[in-house]
Amino acid sequence: MITLDEQRLTSLKRGFHIPPKPELLDEIATEMELDDACLDRIASMISKDISLSALLLKTINSPFFGLQRTISDIKQAAMFLGLEQLNRLVTLALLKNNFVGDACISLERFWDESVEVANACVWLGHSYKSLMPVDELYSLGLFHNVGIAAMALKYRDYIDVLQHANHAKEQVITALEQARYQCDHAVIGYFIATSWHLPKPLCNVILNHHNSHFLKLSDNDHQRMAFAILKCAESMIDYARHRQHSSEWLKIKDQCFIELGVIEQEYADLLEDYLDNSMAS
Repeated sequence: MITLDEQRLTSLKRGFHIPPKPELLDEIATEMELDDACLDRIASMISKDISLSALLLKTINSPFFGLQRTISDIKQAAMFLGLEQLNRLVTLALLKNNFVGDACISLERFWDESVEVANACVWLGHSYKSLMPVDELYSLGLFHNVGIAAMALKYRDYIDVLQHANHAKEQVITALEQARYQCDHAVIGYFIATSWHLPKPLCNVILNHHNSHFLKLSDNDHQRMAFAILKCAESMIDYARHRQHSSEWLKIKDQCFIELGVIEQEYADLLEDYLDNSMAS
């Protein structure tokens, strides 16, 4: 299992912008924990940030949500979405706002793909009746590749590494990154997830999400379940796009099935259901 020493932590932190968790997310989380959590109070908190409010309304009124009428204010949005979904959209918007600039990849496409994985993690959590909180699964999917955005903003030639990784299926992308930059997106993602106060088990999964030995090495049930769900989600998204499984998934799928308590046919049925749902939406 990958671990980080303090010298490496300090060196990498100097080289990358690691954004702190916005106070607004802590304020919303505190409100949501109250027995009498109030939509109006949360909507008021969000509305104070004009640019964030505009971005949320633009997202909610996009074709993705398929609304019959336009949502014109955050209170309406909160009532339509509910607190949990609204909190996820706020997290996504604030995270995106911290990674803007002249990147060597399409950041809009990157975030769309991250949301796909996040939603697939939630879907799998429900399907496998995971005891993990839904918001943790969503956060894991959303943050697991966030280091890619950071590296795409820092390195102009980073797209070459991504393209190489796509074609060299037997090579792990983190190894290619380390060979060129002496750092990788999993390590950077770990820093960002830690800075945003994600639970420690999730941060460790993000750090190790390309480590094919992780399930054998970890003795933490929470981490192993999170890793298995994340890798299943990634494999389903990958198969939906390319109609084939990655070599990385083929190496770890049996371990993931054991962790989730399923057999391969059950996963195949679940994959078919996911593909049907994806095509319907």
